[in-house]
Amino acid sequence: MIIFLYGDDRFRSHQKLLEIKQKYLESDKSGSGLSRFDFSEGTEARKIINVFSTPNLLAPKRLVIIKRMILAAPETEKEKMREYFKKNGEKLAKDNDLVVSFWEDGSPKKADKLFKILEKISKSQEYVKLFGAKLDQWILKRIKELDEKSNISKAALERLIAYCGGDSLVLNSEIEKLVNYASGEMIGEKDVELLVRANVDSNIFATVDALGANNKKEALKLLHRHLEKGDDPFYLMSMFVYQFRNLLKIADLKEQGMPEYEIVKNSKLHPFVVKKSLGQLCNYSFARLKKIYAALSDIDAKVKIGKIDMKLALDKFVAEL
Repeated sequence: MIIFLYGDDRFRSHQKLLEIKQKYLESDKSGSGLSRFDFSEGTEARKIINVFSTPNLLAPKRLVIIKRMILAAPETEKEKMREYFKKNGEKLAKDNDLVVSFWEDGSPKKADKLFKILEKISKSQEYVKLFGAKLDQWILKRIKELDEKSNISKAALERLIAYCGGDSLVLNSEIEKLVNYASGEMIGEKDVELLVRANVDSNIFATVDALGANNKKEALKLLHRHLEKGDDPFYLMSMFVYQFRNLLKIADLKEQGMPEYEIVKNSKLHPFVVKKSLGQLCNYSFARLKKIYAALSDIDAKVKIGKIDMKLALDKFVAEL
């Protein structure tokens, strides 16, 4: 059997690889039939091929883990693997006593010859980054896996995602810190503010500031810069939602005649966020803020059902703001 795991969600794909390994070690406790290779550490194709060809007398059932073959192997080594799979791939895939698990640290080009071969002869699974309800569910499940008594408030969950985006590797690290800190109690917004290091740089805040200041030209320029360097568009979307939700909340409290210190108390936002947002409100009427927030909700709904691409939606949103 051949298993092929890859995708941008490296944490979840690697977790699956660990599950395969742990399940195997339940029957082969000594690990004598387990072989591991990593092309980022200089693995040679001939060593892998030798393992495929040599039965293990101590462990008839074998597991071979091969990491980063497509993304890290030199072309000469990839060519050797391609030639081997062309001749022996189908036979290898039908071997019930051998499980070969390939794991890639990201998303290889699907036009790659080796990728095409593995797709054909393996049980492949692509792990794409989660977003929306699926991401929420994954976070809640991960919290329960770490501590059955722990939970997280809706507001804290939204703040956590705003800080970390859809990167499950970063999220998992922050979730572990939050669960350990909460010790079975409800994780709240203050816990997230205290412990979670915002996975953003000054340029992201500059983009949000440009939106708040209604500077379309600057906001578009910064948005394109983020997208060109590979920033997650779903994460950028979460930051836009977070910013305009705050503006809407603060505008509502301001219209009720509350002074700044009362807005801080009632909104439960950081005083710095309130002060900055109050300065940006001169660019928006309350009615316009509601219209903008509704537009963001509409984008979220359309992206989830595949009606529009997130990158295109963000570009259109900023241009029409």
